[in-house]
Amino acid sequence: NVANTIGRMADHFNATDIQLSVFVSGNPIGGLFGAISAGFLADRYGRTMVMKLNVLPMALGCILMSTSDHIFQLLAGRIIMGFAVGIGSGLTPIFLAEVSPISIRGLIGMLYGATLTVGILVSYLLSMPQVIGTTCIGWRLFFSFPILPAIYQTVILVFCPDTPQYLARFDTAAASRALSVYRMKNDEEDEELCGLSSTPTVEPLSIWTLLKDPGHRLALMLGIGMHCTQQLSAINAVLSYTPEIFAAAKVGSPVAATVATGTVNVLVTIIAAPLIDRLGRRLIMWGGLAMMAIAYAGLAITQTCTEDLSWQCSGAWTEGAAIAAVFLFIAGFAGGAGSIPWLLVGEIFTDEARGVGSSICTAVNWSCSLLVLLTFDSIKNALHPYTFFFYMAIVLFFLVFTLLFLPETRQKTVLQIRQELKAQAGKACLPVIF
Repeated sequence: NVANTIGRMADHFNATDIQLSVFVSGNPIGGLFGAISAGFLADRYGRTMVMKLNVLPMALGCILMSTSDHIFQLLAGRIIMGFAVGIGSGLTPIFLAEVSPISIRGLIGMLYGATLTVGILVSYLLSMPQVIGTTCIGWRLFFSFPILPAIYQTVILVFCPDTPQYLARFDTAAASRALSVYRMKNDEEDEELCGLSSTPTVEPLSIWTLLKDPGHRLALMLGIGMHCTQQLSAINAVLSYTPEIFAAAKVGSPVAATVATGTVNVLVTIIAAPLIDRLGRRLIMWGGLAMMAIAYAGLAITQTCTEDLSWQCSGAWTEGAAIAAVFLFIAGFAGGAGSIPWLLVGEIFTDEARGVGSSICTAVNWSCSLLVLLTFDSIKNALHPYTFFFYMAIVLFFLVFTLLFLPETRQKTVLQIRQELKAQAGKACLPVIF
């Protein structure tokens, strides 16, 4: 999160508007290319190997940004760091899905989303002027900080074998040993181990082969749809509007607004995590989108009442209603669209399709993130004060998509999910609720 450093970079490097735009969008630009390559690299060299080597582009990006004396060095570092983040975002859900027991696979997947929200909040706090000061040394230290968690991850992975599913392609005995490292033996794990022992050697699928299979094609459509849901719901639109809402209501400061929304994001994700394996993915995703649609309706109405006098509904009530709508939106997003798409990628693709499927879905995620980043100001200016009605329509569209297409994957093996998707893809009328 570089929001607090934009002004500093503009002053220090005398940057143009275009250069600042590249600085802000450099992370999703690099992330897009990292996501595209993540699955293919993981299928060729292994999950843990690629995750360990990913410390190299992260370190290079940190070094370039923290030592930059020219704006182009800063931008190059930002994009390279984004490339490393893109690889991590593509591989982490795969790794977690392949080492997690079925009984808590949802919980582990949701905790990944929780760590993302924690990271965003921490990065915002660390970049505050009260923390990094006003001298060059402060922002240089801030840009070097990401190397610390990257090194920590690399050291931990040195002691971790690759995932049992990946190793089973070449050596079922090694897969058996890996399974015993990652979790204690019980009936569920014994059954999975037997499955690994009897799994024939399979080669990772190419994009063309994946697209030719109806079941994999449907899985890809679902994965892309869920990741589009996450980014096109425009969480950043709400977050960028939040300080203005808090200021109008005379509640705290922009910093307090960001900390409050970030805290709610983290807490709701943590609360939803243990429920995901009890209530299921469909219900929580559907409920979260419904909350987001209601919140957008609230934001749209309060903003229009405040700024369009023809509605004749302005008043002090709009301030409190807007704050309530923001927190409702954050809660709905954190429990559903913020985490579940990452979880589903590891569940709806079989072992041989997971690498390429994850790469495509994650690349779509980064592409949509970049699209929202580049278009939000234009949409806001063109539709103001009715901007949030537009985003409400998008959320409602994905709510219908979720109801029609999203299968329930709770407590199901990947093979069971694959069989259900294959059967569903063969139906003449595809949009049938699972």
